[in-house]
Amino acid sequence: MTPDREKLYAKVRALLAKTQENGCTEQEAMAALAKARAMMDAYEISDDELQLTKAEKAIIRTTQAMHDKYGVRQWLHVGIGMFCNCKTWWSGTQKQVVFCGLPADVDLANWLLDSLEAFVRRELVEFLMNDTTPRGYRRRVINGFVFGCTARIRERLADLMRQSEQAAATHVNSRALVVVRDRAIAEAMETAGVRLRLRTAHRKSDDRAHAAGKAAGERASFGRPVGGEGGVRRLT
Repeated sequence: MTPDREKLYAKVRALLAKTQENGCTEQEAMAALAKARAMMDAYEISDDELQLTKAEKAIIRTTQAMHDKYGVRQWLHVGIGMFCNCKTWWSGTQKQVVFCGLPADVDLANWLLDSLEAFVRRELVEFLMNDTTPRGYRRRVINGFVFGCTARIRERLADLMRQSEQAAATHVNSRALVVVRDRAIAEAMETAGVRLRLRTAHRKSDDRAHAAGKAAGERASFGRPVGGEGGVRRLT
């Protein structure tokens, strides 16, 4: 390896380390991520070369949801977790969404959760401003809109995930790194004593608001998945 190539790796690693958890603003973090991915594409740098996946252990990170009685995060996190190659669950007693995965995947999952929650709430404001439903029925309207919007976002994430998996399916190294990633996640969950159980929630909702929510979910923006080593999906 030439010294110049090693310096290039160091620059990309430094850009990828610029996260909100490390003190950057959301705009700074996304700008750094975009530049890092551009450099990786331009100089043909793989995740394996940067040692971003093979050498790392999975981590477990929680994100608080103190004001989420409408369940926006609860309805979003499962689709986001699958898209970002993470295991995820909702801790009802602590009002937390939890992601378990490789650090870069967990960073992406948390960013998407924050970004998409903000999108859903902005769209909900716009919808309610023009809604004349009586106050006593308003909660059903809100539930319907949130269910519809988050459901459409989950569907779109699932479609993008399938496209990325199909693109990566023919690469032997990608399949090997998937095994490494899944093993790391399983080990982290076993160490933490995590056992997942399937739960369902039922809330009364309004069909008209549900349809409006699905239409809004079609407008959500969460970037384009790029299949890297191990099928890791990034934002561009």
